[in-house]
Amino acid sequence: MELPLICRTQHSLPFPSFKTTLTSNHFVFHTTKYGRITRRSRGSNGLSVCSKAASDRSSEGIDGGSREGDHGSFSGSAMEVTSFNQSFSSDAEFPVWEKLGAIVRLSYGIGIYGAMAVAGTFICSFTGIDSIGGFHPSIDAILEGLGYAVPPIMALLFILDDEVVKLSPHCRAIRDVEDEELRSFFYGMSPWQFILIVTASSIGEELFYRAAVQGALADIFLRGTELMTDARGIACLTGVLPPFVPFAQAFAAVITAALTGSLYYVAASPKDPTYVVAPVLQTRSGREDLKKLFAAWYERRQMKKIYSPLLEGLLALYLGFEWIQTNNILCPMITHGIYSAVILGHGLWKINDQRRRLRNRVQLLKLEGRNSNKS
Repeated sequence: MELPLICRTQHSLPFPSFKTTLTSNHFVFHTTKYGRITRRSRGSNGLSVCSKAASDRSSEGIDGGSREGDHGSFSGSAMEVTSFNQSFSSDAEFPVWEKLGAIVRLSYGIGIYGAMAVAGTFICSFTGIDSIGGFHPSIDAILEGLGYAVPPIMALLFILDDEVVKLSPHCRAIRDVEDEELRSFFYGMSPWQFILIVTASSIGEELFYRAAVQGALADIFLRGTELMTDARGIACLTGVLPPFVPFAQAFAAVITAALTGSLYYVAASPKDPTYVVAPVLQTRSGREDLKKLFAAWYERRQMKKIYSPLLEGLLALYLGFEWIQTNNILCPMITHGIYSAVILGHGLWKINDQRRRLRNRVQLLKLEGRNSNKS
């Protein structure tokens, strides 16, 4: 993991100033005795960046209410490390280029989920099982889907709560991955685009993972008695463990959940940032503190690679057992859609609110700087 980092100290300030370089751009941060930024440099892309160096442990961000982990930051006992992967716009809520990017991501996502649905249909036709997973629209199916959506929504909202995140590094790792996914894919989408991509994901993933993969595995296990003539592979397993209906479907749900978590780990594993900004304290132990801080930061990123795929696997297992109980693919589709809409919508609202407060804080700092220059 290569993290280009350039640090320097300035003895005239109670807190050290520091800078980092990336290609031709550089940012220099100056702090006052209160640890607040008084000058901000502007790179070639016209982006103003603000940060702060804290002398005590802090779990709050700008305005005391920002979400920890929203910018990939880690607050330690002596200093703060911040990694920058996204830019902030103070000119408009969603610039034109961001809207175009949202359209491209929307098209890409719909294409992926459409391909998953087509692949699921092919698997079902090849294995000779029902490609629509017992789809039957009814009031009971809608109510069951809504009812099954309540437990995972309440559980994840509890995990992502600010107070829980402050106390548990494991919950913080899960929320960091959720926030990175929101900023990299969903941020900038209009409400109808958001609803469209959530609907496409619910339909495409359920037709692929549930109707095709889980259905095909269950069908193979249920036909274990016909495969006893060739005692190899899955046929051997179904010979050791009795291939009755509940076991076959439950085992298929477990394998499908493990496959879902593995694919999510490969596809959505967090990438290391391009560069990291960190202060160096004017103490003998400053270098050791920096090493400890980076070690804790790296451990946190490793947890993000573990717990988020595990959470996706547990959700897939939950949806798999829901399909077994209802025997109607519409129920897990509704549960999946409601779950994604609530969790992602709540996360986007938090990020938009934090960025709004950040823009207000930047404007306030600019106004304070102009007033101080006039005086």
